[in-house]
Amino acid sequence: MAVPKILIVDDEPQNVMLLRLYLRQLGYDSVGVENAIVALEILDSSFDLVLCDVLMPEMNGFEMVHALRKRPDIQDIPVIMVTTLAEKADRLRAVEAGANDYITKPVDLLELRVRAASMLKVKAQQDEIRSFQLELSELVEARTL
Repeated sequence: MAVPKILIVDDEPQNVMLLRLYLRQLGYDSVGVENAIVALEILDSSFDLVLCDVLMPEMNGFEMVHALRKRPDIQDIPVIMVTTLAEKADRLRAVEAGANDYITKPVDLLELRVRAASMLKVKAQQDEIRSFQLELSELVEARTL
């Protein structure tokens, strides 16, 4: 089984470094970028999860998640917002934008482990269903020719 690959998006280099360290301790592979626009450029189906800050220049995390959900090739990748914003309205706005979960900073390693594992499990199940649907479509097509 492949090691899950996680994209970290945060404009603060020390936050990216800390999250990468945490994820390495948890056995995950990660890539860190400091800009949501760059994140959308490199994001592809090889990623299993995105950890995204909200407050970033040029494009904030809400806008990034909204844009991600519009792209069929990556729209199913789970997103956990990781931010200092702790108000209920911010959490709701994140969900409205398309985020799957929300963690406030400073990040607790146990909370990150539990939430990341949960989202990665969902992603693995979605990938399995997608693979089964593809196999089934190919089988049906082969039998109807």
